[in-house]
Amino acid sequence: MNEIVRLLKSAAVVVLCTLSALLVLLFSWLPRGGVYPFVSQKMWGPGLLWLAGAKMEVSGLENLKPGVHYIYYANHQSYYDIPALCAAVPAPLYFIAKHEILKVPVFGWGMYAIGMVFVDRTNPEKAKASMAKAAKGIKKGKSILAFPEGTRTKTGRLQPFKKGIFHVAKKGNIPMVPVAIHGSREVLPLSGRLASGHIRVVVGAPISGEEVESLPVGDLTKTAHDALSTLLAESRIKVLTEKSSGHAFRESEQTA
Repeated sequence: MNEIVRLLKSAAVVVLCTLSALLVLLFSWLPRGGVYPFVSQKMWGPGLLWLAGAKMEVSGLENLKPGVHYIYYANHQSYYDIPALCAAVPAPLYFIAKHEILKVPVFGWGMYAIGMVFVDRTNPEKAKASMAKAAKGIKKGKSILAFPEGTRTKTGRLQPFKKGIFHVAKKGNIPMVPVAIHGSREVLPLSGRLASGHIRVVVGAPISGEEVESLPVGDLTKTAHDALSTLLAESRIKVLTEKSSGHAFRESEQTA
């Protein structure tokens, strides 16, 4: 019976993703991203959490200034990090995605239509042009979400950062916001078996545009890694404290 429920949930996820992509694609001609802000923040993100039976807690939103566009960077535990962040952050998030996603029918087309940035990792010149396009998009009012680790963690530990997104930040002196995610690995682990769980999203204090401007890329990358590592460690202590006091919170073994 449990296996049937999982299969039905997986089928519903596919349907929701396809429907969301179709809506975004059909109305991409509208200004300001068309229906993407509504679909991502009110339909796709929350809908995927609901289908999984996942509850989410968000804290730290007071660190964000209204009207300011950021690069949000987070630890990467699970494919469910993306819908969780779309539902948690009070701004439509745009992504820097692998070029291969463009080949995915409907989903890739929808992402392209609303201005997502695709990077061809096999072509350094095209990759640089994509990063420049991302920086211009932020200056025009988009907020970007990035996972600087480059891939999902297999160990639960924060991995070293790749420098691509930090080059983007420096092109426009764009403030960067660390975001810690706990619990998403239990909702959708590497095995791909969807399960219920509890996700905590913690928004940290931004690295200011002035600091982004003043630091060399290598130093900025280290500063950003240290900030997220600290945020993960501090929020994990709170998670464990609540868990030991009887608060029902299932979390992964994410450590800094």
